[in-house]
Amino acid sequence: MTRRHILAFATAGLLLWAWGPQAEALRIHSVRVPETVTLHGVKLGLNGAGVRNYTLIFSFGVYVGALYLEHPTHQASHALAEKGPDRIAMYFLRGVSRSELRSAWRKGFRRNNSSSVQSRLAHEIASFIAVWKPLHDHDRVFLDYVPGSGTVVSVNGRPIGHFPGKRFHEALLRIWLGPRPPTHDLKHRMLGR
Repeated sequence: MTRRHILAFATAGLLLWAWGPQAEALRIHSVRVPETVTLHGVKLGLNGAGVRNYTLIFSFGVYVGALYLEHPTHQASHALAEKGPDRIAMYFLRGVSRSELRSAWRKGFRRNNSSSVQSRLAHEIASFIAVWKPLHDHDRVFLDYVPGSGTVVSVNGRPIGHFPGKRFHEALLRIWLGPRPPTHDLKHRMLGR
């Protein structure tokens, strides 16, 4: 092997090592998670992404969850206080029944919001839970918040519900960023830790 070949292999190896983590961070399981999205003319960066695993006898991935913010942060309190638009993206790895979805949403709101918040937002939470139908492998769910408009829920690009108000959106975000998220690993990864 000539010196030039050795140098070429070493350079290629160095480039793969340098670029590997960035490329790897955007592919989770079989899902390619975009580094940026544009929401109502505002460019949002990927704050972090991870897998929502479910463990019964063994563990399996349910969805890849990603958080997009205008200003990246590692702090849940900062993400919840953001005034600009944001997106929670859920890329489903397996099908989920309507009853499983509704139960998970109910549990998420209950475990991460005070009883006074739940009481104040009871109508919005009930309406949000009611829109869900079964989801299938490879379905994409976006929960998009736009200040002054509210949260738009879409499945595979088709809007299925609109929920006005910043308070509702904060209660929704707390499902992942609150004290009792679906998994702490998912919370940490969505916060870019």
